[in-house]
Amino acid sequence: MKNITTPGKASANGSGNKPEPKSKAAESRALARERRWRELSSGFRAIVSEMKRVTWPSREEWVSATAVVVGLVVVVALWTQFISVILKFVGIAK
Repeated sequence: MKNITTPGKASANGSGNKPEPKSKAAESRALARERRWRELSSGFRAIVSEMKRVTWPSREEWVSATAVVVGLVVVVALWTQFISVILKFVGIAK
């Protein structure tokens, strides 16, 4: 089914494409809004383009990296506890 649209209000310049802004301030706001929209959409297109180029790690790589992180956290926690016990024994810490 074909959409039927009604024509908009004709502008003073006779083009009928865009209604004329009410003032210079309104015109500058409209241009600024359009520029921001173009910049935003351009940014999203760039993000999508970059995300398509990313090489994501496999499941095995994710699991091994997670194991390394958890292991290092445990080692640092044990080291911190060891230093704390030593300092308490020496009498520096409470």
